[in-house]
Amino acid sequence: MSTWTLLAPALAVSVLMLVAHTYLGLHVLARGIIFVDLALAQIAVLGLSLAFLAGYETRSAQAHAFAFGAALLAAGGFALLRRIPSKVTREVAIGCTYVVATALTVVILSRSSQGMEELKSMLNGNVLFVRWDDVGILAVAYLAVALLHAAFFRRFHALSFGDGATRRSFLWEFLFFASFALVITLGVDLAGVLLVFAYLIIPAFSASLLSTTFRVQLLLGFLLGLAGSALGLWLSFAGDLPTGATMVAALGLLPVAAALARRGTLRDKKGTIGF
Repeated sequence: MSTWTLLAPALAVSVLMLVAHTYLGLHVLARGIIFVDLALAQIAVLGLSLAFLAGYETRSAQAHAFAFGAALLAAGGFALLRRIPSKVTREVAIGCTYVVATALTVVILSRSSQGMEELKSMLNGNVLFVRWDDVGILAVAYLAVALLHAAFFRRFHALSFGDGATRRSFLWEFLFFASFALVITLGVDLAGVLLVFAYLIIPAFSASLLSTTFRVQLLLGFLLGLAGSALGLWLSFAGDLPTGATMVAALGLLPVAAALARRGTLRDKKGTIGF
C-alpha cells in the first residue's frame, strides 16, 4: 500500500476543512476579529473537557453534544459583539473569552489522571488516524453549512463586507456564528485546536496578499492550503513527527511565499511601467 493511499483519509479531511475554513477565514479577516475562531475552538474543547469529566469518551456523540452546545452558547455571545462599536473592545472580549476557556479546561482536566494527555490530544489532534466514516460525517455536516451560506450568500456577505442594515441583524449574526461553531467543533475533534486555527487564518491571509477579489481569494487560499497540508502530512508521516504541529509549520510557509510572490509581481509591474 502506497504512502498516499494511507494518507488519503487525512488528505480528504484537509480538503473539506480547507474549503469551509478558508471561506470563514476570509469573513474573519474582513471583520477584524482574528481570534474569534481560536476562542470558539477553545470553548469547544472546554465542552469536550466537561464531557470527559462527566465520564464520556471524547469521541462520543455525547461529547460532541457538549462541545457544540458550549460553542453555540459562545456563538450567541459573539453575535452580540456587533453592538460594540470599538473593534479593539471586541478583540479584548474575545481574547478574554479564550484565556478563561483555556484556564477552565486545564482546571477541569486536572481532576483526572489522564486529563493532561487528553488536553494534549485536543490541542494537537492526529488527523493521520481519521477513518473514511469520519470523512463522511464531516462531509455531510459541511455540506449543510455550505447550502445555508450558498442560499443566503448575499446576507452573510453583507455581514462582513457590506454596510447595509443586515450588518445589525442579530438573527443573521447568530446564524453565521452558529454555523461557524459547527465547523469548529467538528474540526477540533478530528484535527485539534492548532490546525483548526491555522486553517482558518493562514490560507485566507496568504490569499489576501495576492488578490482583493473574494472568489479569487477563496480559490487561492484553498490551493495554497492544500499544498501546505500535503507537505505537512508527508513530512509528519515520513519523519514520524507530530501531525498537527508539522502541518501548521508547513502552512506557516504560505504567507512568506505569498509575500515574496506579491513583491515579485509589484516589481515586475514597476519595471513594465518604467520601460
